[in-house]
Amino acid sequence: MQHKLDDLIRKTAARVRARDFIWAIGISTGIGLVMYVVGGVVRWDIVLIAWVVFMAALGVRYRFSSGRVWSEPIARVVEMSLHAQQAEIADLQIAYGVAQALPEPLFILDADGVVEHANPAAEKLVGSKEIEGRHFAAVLRSPDVFEAAESVLKSREALTVDFTTAGAVERSCRAYVAPLEIGVDAAPNLRRHRSLIFIRDLTSERRLEQMRVDFIASASHELRTPLASLLGFIETMKGHARDDPEAREKFLSIMQSQAERMQRLVADLMSLSRIELNEHVPPRTVVDLADIARDVVDSHVPLFDQAGAIVDFTNDAQRTTEIRGDRDEIFQAIQNLLDNAVKYGGDPALIKVRVGSGAAPSLAGKGESGHRAGDNAAQTASRLGVQIEDLVYIQIRDFGPGIERADLPRLTERFYRVNLEHSRKTGGTGLGLAIVKHVMNRHQGGFQIESRLAGGTAFNCYFLASR
Repeated sequence: MQHKLDDLIRKTAARVRARDFIWAIGISTGIGLVMYVVGGVVRWDIVLIAWVVFMAALGVRYRFSSGRVWSEPIARVVEMSLHAQQAEIADLQIAYGVAQALPEPLFILDADGVVEHANPAAEKLVGSKEIEGRHFAAVLRSPDVFEAAESVLKSREALTVDFTTAGAVERSCRAYVAPLEIGVDAAPNLRRHRSLIFIRDLTSERRLEQMRVDFIASASHELRTPLASLLGFIETMKGHARDDPEAREKFLSIMQSQAERMQRLVADLMSLSRIELNEHVPPRTVVDLADIARDVVDSHVPLFDQAGAIVDFTNDAQRTTEIRGDRDEIFQAIQNLLDNAVKYGGDPALIKVRVGSGAAPSLAGKGESGHRAGDNAAQTASRLGVQIEDLVYIQIRDFGPGIERADLPRLTERFYRVNLEHSRKTGGTGLGLAIVKHVMNRHQGGFQIESRLAGGTAFNCYFLASR
């Protein structure tokens, strides 16, 4: 490039010198004629000789003056300009790299509210890679943030807005909206006003606050009864039952049962709180659903033998059952469903655990349909934007008495029990299905409960297959 620039300058200089030489001939000729005709004191041959010598000297000067003399200062100016532009480009590349590397969403809008730039975190937030060139109101459906961006463009003063994203799992966010000031030396197409939107995800902080509130409220409510029972038995043992060995053994057994119940309750509350805290962060690890289900069944064989339950495991999947998930959480969800099936699946309980692809088998038969609550395979696939065949399911079915239609929608509520007395006898905390629901929310899957009176209950969990 430098060689071409020098050559261009030399050619331009040659044309300028030729033009100057012609002008010098004309001017010097005119001066000589004026001196000879008007002055009348100079001989024409002397004038001619002087003119020839002057032209020869000028010609020699032009002939041996290199174009480099002309090109060097211009080249230095051009080089300085190029270095300045390269420095600007380097700065822009650094700024772009920083924006791309930021873990938080970043948008840059033009004066019309159209997205000029969005980093990968922003694409992840809105769930689309086709962001740039679209109006911000269509990208992030939060009127408060867009109104703040419009206000910043007019007032040139930064604003902060708190908002909540819609979706299967709500996310609490804070948007910092600030004007982008462009220097007067910027290119004309960059001199328009712009606004920068930087978004912080406050979901974990808000969930942590809510978790503390819920934990205290739940613990204070649910622990009140067993604590009162313990205090009552302690007072009794300190009183008239002090010297009664038979009563003491009976009361100690009841106190141990109540203490174990409180221990289970606290453990379930802590587990539910941890899952809710990270519910907005989808798992990234690839796990095999069939392997996890088989491990849960194998690890619970002693429990099944003790309860006299019969458990049958079947893998009907025609393809891989790998999903993106948290193995421990999925293990706990399947474990909770199996525990429910053992407790409420009849005496003895007959349980079928089935893993497969697509839609899980329905309880409907002989023209009868079961009562349902939650998302079925079609609804889950529609929400995820995939085909039903792209889903992997696990179904845990019992053949117990079934559940009334009115109770189905409330089964995943905290501490909701269809049969409170039976739940207390079997050691239930009322949090098992709530944990399953939040595990499925975190995995962006579907959870459906189907039941028929005298025909049993099926719990279906749908996951997106990992391919």
